[in-house]
Amino acid sequence: MKRLPWFRPGHVEATELAELSEPSSGIAADTKRMEELGRKSRTPLERRFVHGKAVWGLASTVVITWQNMVLLSPIALLSGGLAGFFWASIVVFAAMWVVYIGLREKAERWPVAAGQYYWVAQLAPRRYAKPLSYLSGWKLMSAWQVFLAAGVMIIGNGIAALVVYLNGSSPIWLPTVVGIITTILIFVVNRWCPQGLARAEYMLLIFHLTVFAVFMAVLLGLRKHSGLPYAMPRDMFLTFRNGGGWKSMGAAVVLTAVVPMSSAIGYDCIIHLGEEIQKAALIVPKVFIWAYSANCILGLCTVIAVTLSINDIDTLLSTPLSLSGSVGPVVQMLDTATASRSWTTAVFTLLLLTLVPCCINSNTSASRQLWAFAEDGALPNSAWIGNVDEHERVPSNALLLTLIAPIGLSLLNLGSPIALNAIVSLVIINLVVSYLLVASTSLYSRCTRATARPDHMTYGLDYRAGIAVDIFTIGFLAAGSVIVMFPPVTHPTAAQMNWAVVLFVGDCGIGVLFYYFHGRTHY
Repeated sequence: MKRLPWFRPGHVEATELAELSEPSSGIAADTKRMEELGRKSRTPLERRFVHGKAVWGLASTVVITWQNMVLLSPIALLSGGLAGFFWASIVVFAAMWVVYIGLREKAERWPVAAGQYYWVAQLAPRRYAKPLSYLSGWKLMSAWQVFLAAGVMIIGNGIAALVVYLNGSSPIWLPTVVGIITTILIFVVNRWCPQGLARAEYMLLIFHLTVFAVFMAVLLGLRKHSGLPYAMPRDMFLTFRNGGGWKSMGAAVVLTAVVPMSSAIGYDCIIHLGEEIQKAALIVPKVFIWAYSANCILGLCTVIAVTLSINDIDTLLSTPLSLSGSVGPVVQMLDTATASRSWTTAVFTLLLLTLVPCCINSNTSASRQLWAFAEDGALPNSAWIGNVDEHERVPSNALLLTLIAPIGLSLLNLGSPIALNAIVSLVIINLVVSYLLVASTSLYSRCTRATARPDHMTYGLDYRAGIAVDIFTIGFLAAGSVIVMFPPVTHPTAAQMNWAVVLFVGDCGIGVLFYYFHGRTHY
């Protein structure tokens, strides 16, 4: 990886100002900026994303904030109750907004597909820049490969839950088969239809918003039509729950934060498309924060709708359907709220359909991050992994490798129904680590004044604001990384245990081995 020259304010040589050229429009200008940042690929990717609306659609359909708040709501309701779910969501969404303010600054300054690990290389002390950057890149690669697998597994488990709802039982192999079929489908779309996918992003955003409107209307409207009572405002805002048996109510509510955190993290997906977006230095940072803010509003509306539709959490979570799998409680919640088998089936099917664009675009982001990591020589056979198809201008081999995680973990899901929760937690932890490394090295850079902020930056933070944002980010994400490793109850069984800790440690160990035997000399 090319490390740009370090400088201190007032001691900048003319040749060291390459990274500070002002962003301008046009593909030629984008190409020039990539060369200035040391990102000259053998076969560059095509800048097929022209409008900010398409980028907004990609961000919204990848992270699926409001859908996650629905699908993971049983975890929050069991831990902290209605009020715990609501207030934890408010706090986490606000805190993550500050985190993204710090990342937005770097996205404008260095709009490259490498994302966080490239930023760490520029901001870290020279002595530690290489291993810290490699660690960040490894965690990013693992997170996005597993992110895709989590989406595929949710689709498989969701269809299995729907079959249980309609027929009373479901074959144990159904989630695995659906997951593998979905994986092959998203590979075909990304490999041979990249132009059509880029043009369809805005329509996928419209579909994303339309299903949200239908969900809200059905969940709230049909409940009123069926004569079922809504939850009282006092229950929504003031009635907490300690479903995990923790020593204090505060601990139970804090652990509820894992749900909004999983719904808020991952908007760096558009950063990894930075080398396929025209005027990336202008569009990416602008869309980055606005897409997050808008989807957080949808997420909070979803929390309110869900909590209004639930009167008895214990009854909801103890039905045979709720106990049938990780997605069963969501189908039960819709059935209880609508009192209609037809509407429950229709709305839940639409909800699952919104996950298909999520998986397709997750595959896009995951393959680009893997491609960028390989471009920097971080992996064995990096030249093969970084190969770009000259006709479609997509990283074909990186796309092929992204099939491994979703197919492998779908097979794991066949033998272990608890795998999905551990996978979701691993995604959060790995992305949090990548954000933490950026904030920590950014704080070091600001405190030592190792780098100066370019004058032309629109979203650059001044010295004091930058220090405050970095310190807050480090504190919040450090706490968040601990929270997501906890099990939901104090004395968990094997099925209730959060195995993300084991997966995280194992992933770190594999990364260390790759760095020792390959990264030290080739990265």
